Amino acid sequence: MNLSYNENLEWINRYIVVNDFRGIGELAPGTGKVTQLEPLFRASQEVGNLPLWVHTFMPLNFEDIKELLRLAKRYPAVSLILGHLGGVHWLNTLKAVRDIPNIYLDLSATFTTMAPTFAIKEYPEFSSDAPYCSPLTARAIIEQIVSDQHILEQVLGGNIARLLNI
Repeated sequence: MNLSYNENLEWINRYIVVNDFRGIGELAPGTGKVTQLEPLFRASQEVGNLPLWVHTFMPLNFEDIKELLRLAKRYPAVSLILGHLGGVHWLNTLKAVRDIPNIYLDLSATFTTMAPTFAIKEYPEFSSDAPYCSPLTARAIIEQIVSDQHILEQVLGGNIARLLNI
């Protein structure tokens, strides 16, 4: 964090591109520091729109999440994965992402089981589960709340596979 555009570009080329990685994360800015990610968004765009995974649980507040969404709008070709679905701000986050097509929702370590339920219902093509803690428990929750087999397959790996071209 807090690297210039050129420093970000050099770092991405040295550690991400040369190793054929498909994205950048886990980025964990402190509250009030999200604007420091702007050079990273710009550099990501320059090297082929690498997806960025940002930790959106504490210490971020909803103002920080809104700043992330402003960056996503400014760089529409760069996919932004909101890690943990906004944490305690999950409901406001779900409302705020409605018209931002380059947003993906990570369902791991969500604040409540209602969060992935609503996220999958509203954004099945942009939700992906990367379980935190007990993968079996997290998977059971997803399987219990999703009855459509195609959506279940997408949420349990298809969406992220599509995003990362794997």
